[in-house]
Amino acid sequence: MHSPSLCRNVRLAVVTGSASLFGLVDACFGEDGATCVHFADSAALARAAAASNQPTFSAILMDAQSDAASSPPALAQRRAHERSRVPLIAVGIRGGLDAAEQLLDAGADEVVLSPVDSRELVLRVHLALRRTRGDEGFAHAEDRLVVGAYGLNRRTCTVHIGMQTIDLTPREFAVAWILFSRCGEYVSRRQMAGAVWSSSDDIVGRTLEQHIYKLRKKLALNGTHGVQLRAVYARGYRLDMADAATSAEVA
Repeated sequence: MHSPSLCRNVRLAVVTGSASLFGLVDACFGEDGATCVHFADSAALARAAAASNQPTFSAILMDAQSDAASSPPALAQRRAHERSRVPLIAVGIRGGLDAAEQLLDAGADEVVLSPVDSRELVLRVHLALRRTRGDEGFAHAEDRLVVGAYGLNRRTCTVHIGMQTIDLTPREFAVAWILFSRCGEYVSRRQMAGAVWSSSDDIVGRTLEQHIYKLRKKLALNGTHGVQLRAVYARGYRLDMADAATSAEVA
């Protein structure tokens, strides 16, 4: 299960008031060459992030039973690391899939349910690190992708439309990337859930629909800029190059 090459020299920020949870994380990743740094709460992490002499972290693991259980702290951590797009993994979620969806919507990139399974924990962190390093493998290996008026930059999670730059969350960008990289093809809900969330579509549920909704609005995927997002029941989602007539109808 462990992947030494992936975790070697990785620094993980672990935000928890639980010594046992930090011990579990340290045991899972320490032997692979990762350095786990303990923070009692998100305020301590924020102070470390603000200090110019502090090294950056490759990922943040946040105890879901602490202040990460509400959306403002999770989003605050995302903003604090906005430039580097450090992935946020919420660990030890109680309340089942509904609680997991809430944390994903709040800004978490991966979630681990309670009781914490060490194998799942390692898997979720590795998946988050792979996405950050741009080697997911479900699309192109390049960091940039151009489709019509749209330019996608995987390193910064940004989309350029002409002179406009649109910042996306890592998961929003992952959804956009797989759609744009397969422009003209249908991408099923199950394929998208597996590629972006490493889960089945029934578990992702409303979260996928919410990401699609946000992308429609943020990127104006209604044909205005020459690209239109279509949804077909039982087939999935597809990006099409909109012709002039379609663009006129939508406008």
